[in-house]
This record gives sequence, structure tokens and C-alpha cells, in this order.
Amino acid sequence: MKLFFLGGGNSAKIILEEMYDFIEKAYIYDKNKEQVDKLKYIFDNVEYKEINQIKDLEVDYVIEVASVEALKEYGLKILDMNKDLIVLSTGAFADKIFRYNFVKKLNSTNNKVYVVSGAIGGIDLINAIYDKIEKITLTTRKPPKSLGLEITEEKIIFEGNSIEAIERFPKNVNVAVTLSLAARNFEKVEVRIIADPKVERNIHTVEIISKAGNYKFEFENFPSKNPKTSYLAPLSIVGLLKNLNTNFRIGG
Repeated sequence: MKLFFLGGGNSAKIILEEMYDFIEKAYIYDKNKEQVDKLKYIFDNVEYKEINQIKDLEVDYVIEVASVEALKEYGLKILDMNKDLIVLSTGAFADKIFRYNFVKKLNSTNNKVYVVSGAIGGIDLINAIYDKIEKITLTTRKPPKSLGLEITEEKIIFEGNSIEAIERFPKNVNVAVTLSLAARNFEKVEVRIIADPKVERNIHTVEIISKAGNYKFEFENFPSKNPKTSYLAPLSIVGLLKNLNTNFRIGG
């Protein structure tokens, strides 16, 4: 398997570790070239390349593990270069104009774009019943310090739909946007953000009310070495890559 990584940070490192035996070549672009040099020191299959070189490379997938800003800057260019794209920073699609331009461009190509589940699960269920969903509620409990607060009792910081959450908390919306994309409706996703001094890490609770049934999931993720990213997020890409390359696929 030959891959191109947009982003050479901790998520790329985790994927390279987990998939080392399957990856023949890993081309990586990061604005901080030192990040790529660190990976080259650890892995013998890594090579630095510029974004505009993608079109001349034989790669199976381009994997975005950089940031919302990076996807907004390079996403359309990657589609122009006729490469299949795997997206981690779904928060980019919170930007209505970017989302419109991206989907319009995608529909004019033969490319495939895969949006991974990231820091949560249950996306396969939502995909199966999205047209029967009445409401999804996402409750995220966060340590107060991560929100710049010093409190001793839990406090509701925000309550509203995902569109409002995107406007208020643009750097903390990947999960809300992923749920909204899976539901094909941003207005059906209600978001509640709670500063809770009793928790040490983010806890996401997803409740789904639908005509097919009612469901509840809770996710308490351990952070990766980058505390801004859960360990599960890059592992969701590993799971997708393995599923794409097997003849016996489990799940949606």
C-alpha cells in the first residue's frame, strides 16, 4: 500500500506504527518539515513530498491528519489531482461555503472521500438509519481547565444545535460535524457541552431517537501523545484502511 499523508504529527506516527507491515511507501507533507524528519528517523518507508507532487505519485489514498485549516487549504487541490482522500479533521465541513465547494468539486470527479468516525463510534448505525432519525443529542463533558475555567461544580457551557455549536466552538466541533454529516442533517444534532471537574478527559455521550429504535453510546477516550487528539481518532483510520483492503468486511 502506498499512502500520502497530509500532516506528519502524532496521528501519522500512530498509523505508521499500526500499519507498518502493510505500507510499502509513505509520502508525507507537513509545513513543519522537522516533523517528517522525525518520522524518517523512525520508519524506513517515509519520504517527504510537497502537496503539488501528489499528482505525479502512485498512491492508493491521501490521508489528512493535519488540521481543519489544512483540509480547507488543500482539500480541493487534492480532489483536482484525482486522488481518493481519507479525512480526519471533519470540522472543516462546518464551514458551509467550504462544504458546498468541496462536495461540488467531488461530484465532478471519480474520486472517493472517506470520512472516518474519529473520536466516536456508532457511525455505521447512523448511516443505516439516517432517514429515520428524529434527533441526535451529543453531550460532551470536558475538564474545566481545557475550557479555561476554574470551577468546583459542573456547569453547562453550551446547549443548542450543531450549527450554533460550530459558531461558538469552532475548534471543538469534529465530533458534532461527524454526527451531522452521518445524519445528513446539521439541524437534527443537538449539542451540550459541560465543564465537569469530576472528569479527567473528554467524555462523549451520543443519544439517538429514531423510528428504528433508540440508542445510547458513551465514549471515554484516552488521549494520544498529543493531548488535543484522542488515541481512537488515528486508530479509526487504521481500521478503515484494513477494512478497505480485505475481502471479508465487517460492519457498515
